This record gives sequence, C-alpha cells and structure tokens, in this order.
Amino acid sequence: MSRTALDVLEFDKLLGLLRQRTTCAPGRRFVDGLQPGMDRVAITVAFALIREAREWLRAARELGFGALADPQNWLERIEGPGMVLEAREFLDAATLLETAGWLRQQFREEQVKFPLLAARAEALSEFKDLLAVIRRSVLPNGEVSDDASPALRRIRASITQTRDAIQKTLKHILRTKNAEAGEDYVTLRNDRFVIPLRAENRRSVPGVVHGASATGQTIFMEPLETVETNNQLVQLREDEAAEIFRILRELTEKLQRVRGPLVLGAETIAEMDGVFARARFAQEFDAAIPEFSEGNELRLEAVRHPVLENKLRKEGRAVVPMTLALGGEERVLVISGPNTGGKTVALKTTGIAALSAQSGIPVAAQRAVLPFFDRVLVDIGDEQSIAADLSTFSAHMLNLKAMLEAATPESLVLVDEMGTGTAPEEGAALAVALLDEFRAKNCIVLATTHHDRLKTYASTTPGVVNAAVEFDDVNLRPTYRLMVGVPGGSSGIAIARRLGIAEPIIARARALMAPEALEAADLIAYLHRSRDELDRMQQQMTAERHALDEEREKLRDEWVGRQQSRIRELEEKFAEMQKRFDENVARVVEVVKETELRGSLDKFARRKAQDVRGKAREEMNAAVVQTISESQQDLGAPASGKESLAQSQLQPGARVHVRGFSKPVVLRRIEGNSAEIEAGPLRMKVGLDEITGVEGPAVSGSPRSTRGSVTVRAHATDEGTGGEINLIGCTVEEATERVDKFLDEAALANRSRVRIIHGHGTGALRKGLAQFLSKHPLVDSQSFEPEERGGKAVTIVELRG
Repeated sequence: MSRTALDVLEFDKLLGLLRQRTTCAPGRRFVDGLQPGMDRVAITVAFALIREAREWLRAARELGFGALADPQNWLERIEGPGMVLEAREFLDAATLLETAGWLRQQFREEQVKFPLLAARAEALSEFKDLLAVIRRSVLPNGEVSDDASPALRRIRASITQTRDAIQKTLKHILRTKNAEAGEDYVTLRNDRFVIPLRAENRRSVPGVVHGASATGQTIFMEPLETVETNNQLVQLREDEAAEIFRILRELTEKLQRVRGPLVLGAETIAEMDGVFARARFAQEFDAAIPEFSEGNELRLEAVRHPVLENKLRKEGRAVVPMTLALGGEERVLVISGPNTGGKTVALKTTGIAALSAQSGIPVAAQRAVLPFFDRVLVDIGDEQSIAADLSTFSAHMLNLKAMLEAATPESLVLVDEMGTGTAPEEGAALAVALLDEFRAKNCIVLATTHHDRLKTYASTTPGVVNAAVEFDDVNLRPTYRLMVGVPGGSSGIAIARRLGIAEPIIARARALMAPEALEAADLIAYLHRSRDELDRMQQQMTAERHALDEEREKLRDEWVGRQQSRIRELEEKFAEMQKRFDENVARVVEVVKETELRGSLDKFARRKAQDVRGKAREEMNAAVVQTISESQQDLGAPASGKESLAQSQLQPGARVHVRGFSKPVVLRRIEGNSAEIEAGPLRMKVGLDEITGVEGPAVSGSPRSTRGSVTVRAHATDEGTGGEINLIGCTVEEATERVDKFLDEAALANRSRVRIIHGHGTGALRKGLAQFLSKHPLVDSQSFEPEERGGKAVTIVELRG
C-alpha cells in the first residue's frame, strides 16, 4: 500500500483510535507498527486472537498493563557488554518481570476457553527468582537495600557508628566552647562533619576550616579530634559506593543472561496489549471480524468510517452506515449524487475497510467480506502542486497514469470526481476510457462523478453498476445514504435554492438546461422515488412478517399451556380415583380376621388393582392423545422460518427436535406427511414440518415406562426367567411391582429359591427391596450372594414351602 493511500484514507487516524485503547508503551508501539500485509496466515491468527479477546471482554473482564514501565531503553542498554544499569532502572525491569508472571497466571486456568491467548501467556518465561533478587536488592525509592549483600550491610553499619561517634565528639566540643561557638549545631561541608565558630574565635579550636558564611562572621571548623574519624567515614562511603556498583553490575549480568526471554516477554505483552486494544475498538465501534473471499467478492454491510464516526460521536451525531456489494462480473461501481452528499466518504470508507482487514484490525461494519488486495490505489483530493508546475487536472492525470501501470486483477482502485478539471465533454469521454481500461484489468473499481455520460455508461455496460448518494428533495439536504442500482442527480439547482439564491435566478437556470438533461433529472428523481417506495414496502412486509411470527408463537405457547393444563387435570383425576380404589381395597382386606386368608386376599386385591390401574391408564392416555391431536388440527401447522429437513435425515430411531417440545424426542416411523414420535412413553403423530432438527443417531430398543409420565401404550417386558430377575435401572416402585409378580410366578413354578439382581448404585433400590421382601407373605428369608458372585448387588430370596 502506498504512503499516499494510507494518508488519504486516514489510516494514521485509525491507528490513533487504537492507540487510545492501549494500556502500555510497548502496546502503543505495536499498534503504530500495524500495516496492511499479504500474509493470510498471520492475519487469520491475529483475528483469532482478537475474537478470543472480545469474548474475554464480553465476560466483563479486563486485561491491562498500566503497571508496566517502558522497558525499551534498559533492554537496549543491556545488549552491549560492560553496561551497568542504575538502581532505578531495576525497578523498571521488575515491572516487566512481574507483568510477565501476572500474565501467565491470568490464563493458567483458561486454556480451554481461550487457547490462543493462553498459549501466548504460557510461552512467557518464569522470572520469580530474579524478581525476588531485584526486590530484595533495590528499595521502592530507588536506593540499594542493606539486604543486597552482607558486605553492604556491614559497611553501612560501620558508617552509622562512625557518623554517630563524630557527631558525639563535635557536640561535646560545642558544649565546652559554648561561648565561642557561633551556633549550637553540627553540619556538613565538603562531605565532612564540621561545627560553626565565630570568626574571631577561630584559634580557640584547633582544626581545619572548610568554609565561611556569606557574611564572613561564621566559619565552619573540622576539629583535629575528628579529622581521623572523618577520614574513616569518607573511606567507608567509598567502600559503600564500590559495593553498590558491584551489586548493580551483578544484577545487570543476571538480566543480560535472560535478555532473550525478556525481549520475548516485552514483545508478547506488546502484542497482547495490541490485541486487546483492537478488541476494545471492535466492542466500542460494533466492528466485525472480516471474512476473506477466495475470489473477488466484496460485500460490506452497514460499514462506517471509524474516524468519521468517532468525530460525529463527539458532536452528538450519528454516522449513516453504507452497504454495497461487488464481485463476479460486477467489478465497477460508479457513484453519483450532489456535492457534500457522501460520495468521497463512500470511497474512503471502502478503502479504510480494506486497509483495516489486511492490517488485522476489525472492520467497522455489521459484516465485511473482502478479497485479498495486493494494492489499494487512490486518486482522491486536490493534487495541485505549484512547485512542480502542475494543475489539478495534470496532477490527476499523472496519478491515474501511475495507477493504471500498477493495477492488477487483485487491486482496489478508488477514484474521486473522474473527468473534472477540464471541459465536461472531454472529461466525461476520458473518464469512460479510463474506467474501461481499469475494467479490462479486472480491478475492483469505485469511482465518483457528476457526468451524466458516466451514469449512462454504468447503466449500459456489463460489469458496471450505478450507485447514488441520496438527496432529500423535501428538506433539500443530503441523507448520506448509498443506494446501489440507481444513478444519482447532482441537485445543484436544488442546493443553490437551499443556500438562498434568488428564485428568478433558479428559474432562469432551469430554463437554460437542455431538455434531455431535465428529462434525465426527472427520470433519476422518479427512480429514487420508486426505490424509496420499494424500500418502504419491504420494511413494511418485514415488520408484518415479524408480527405474524410473534402472534403465531404466542398462539403456540398458549396452545402448549392449555394441553399441559389438560394433561395435569387428567393425571390428578386419575390419581384421585386410584387413591380411593386403594383405600376401599384396604378397608375390605382389613375386615378379614383370618391371617392366611387375609394374606391371599391382599395379594389378589393388589394384582387386580394393578390390572385395573393399567387399563384405566391406557384409557386415559388414549384420551390425552386424542385431545392433543384434535388441538393440533385446530391450531394448524405454524409457518417455519427454516427449510424442511431432508427425508434422508429422518430415520426411525433418530432423536429429533419437535416444535412445542422442550427436549428431543424419538422418531418411530414416518407415514406420508406425518411422523410418529415418542416422548418418554408418550407416542403421538405430528406433521413432518413440525420437526425442526435432528440431534443424534437412531436409538435402539424400546424405552422403559417412567414413573409419573403419560403412557400411551404398554410395552411388554421379559420378567425373570430361570429363577432370576434383573431390576437395574428401575425405580423402587417399579421394582416392587415387578418382584411381586415374579415371586407369584416362582411360587406357581414350585421354586424354592430365586435371585434378584438390583446392582449397587446408591443403595436406595436395595434398601427398598429389602423392606418390601421382609413383609412379603411368600418370602421366608433373604440374603446376599458371595462377593465372587455379585455380593450386595444380588439378593437371594428363599420362598416358603
């Protein structure tokens, strides 16, 4: 991409928007380095990272590096040998080490949801030991700590002792020479401790004079008693400086040994900051991750120029989005319309979308599909140059000549106001010839114009499409809406009227226009009105369709609610009848006094009750199914926004989604335009268009009846054969019913012993069966199998003789 294209399309201002959303200096440099490229793999990876970062931000989480001090200078300094960093620079280095460790920690548990970001963080080295050394050696104020080395601690202890001794001696001298001292304090001159004396008493204290006050009345004397200890103090300070230098050199060498991982860490943090800056940009500007077409498809839906949108936001105004599509045979778009109507903005918006996509920046659009452009060639703006002795027309021609030479079938060409700057007839003819040449090169071309001849050319030439920026004839102002498929009018006379030009002049201008020009303007206005009417009708139809869909969904919800209410009522009535029946049977059995007869009668009554309940439930289920079927027929099949599923997908046994059911059901068979489905034990017929999706493969076997469900038909089950019954998967209620029948059959077969397999599970089934068996009149005893034959997963029942 040429420097001119980047400048004209305001790519630097787009980068400025991204810079505002970074959190550290390395991130800002990373953003500044973003440029359009041709590496499809690298750009794809960049957008995958941004997609993960957007998901991170959507979860109300943030990732910033505001605590990181810029590492660029000290990383460059430690590159060469013999360099020693200053103490404060180690504090900056510590922020890099801490930030790298913090970043690793952030994604330690996020490998599944954010694999790419986690991989970047995981690649960072661990610097815990080095960080601990730096923090121990350098204090937050930038001074080297006493803990940096034992030698430094000893030297500083000696300095403290020597200083205290000197001050003690000097204070003693001051007390003894109180009358001769100028002031009663100890101070420093030339890094040596001294006391103030009046100038006339200088001979009263032998020593070395290190200066005098501004008036000369006070001198600063180092008494002879402290000269030697001051010398010791100076030497200790030199030893301290030497030890500090040694410590800093040693720390610098430690950093130099890991400079490679440190540079990688800084680059990774910069990349992550750049990724999250682009993710924040995408979130704030509702930008889309672009899709790259294999051919020449260019499709931009609700696209905006982010720089313009940002400017208008600050002014409290909204940008008007633009939608356009090119590709295949249609590769040239001619945009016409009034001045200040948005023609140039349309070119810049398309150009910035292409540059953004190939720079790894989300496109400010609802959806963006673009080819991979090898060049973005632009001729926008006034290229007049006094120094080069070029007129506006000459500058445009030279620029277009260079663009023609550089253009390839993979280029995007943006030309503003083709054919201006010369006689209209010549300019229009030249513009047509240039567009034909670009079209012959198979470029994607967007050009703006005022010439009617170019509008006619776009209407009559294959592969060329007209477009217009809309003008509001009522309010006499542009709407900035791009309408593809119709030419635009220049509306110069209308704009002049809006700006206050006298009405006689406006009338005279219209009278001077050629009849064919007036007819063309009227035709364009008619096309615009027709387009507006079609758009209005389409919007109305869409709204009505949505209203119908909502009403249909509401009716369906009400229908489902009514059917569920009816089923609950039937279930409650059935349960009440069953309860009364059981109570009556219990009262009858209770009357019988003889124990053996009461046991037989109780067993007979329970078996009869089970048969009655089964028949009653079958009748109730039949009533439920009939009610549901009739209600469905009354309601009718709702329209579906989705296409019908292929017949090959609807195989018996498959789990399918049916409108009105919250969970998948099993498809049993297909009969014409209807299908029989099974939801638990419930079977019913629905229309094929009620099936909205297929979830899984065919389900083998027949489902077991579930407690509390609505049963439509009974399924035969093989109870125990050979003195054994398997109850794994049953509820306690189901198991006791089956075991009761099984024991009766075993007694009739003269079996003395049977096996009941119930498994381990939670133990609830085993306990429930044990309680039931302990009260059963046919059971003599019960026990578990040995461990090698199943243990507590199998109960052995001994039957009474």
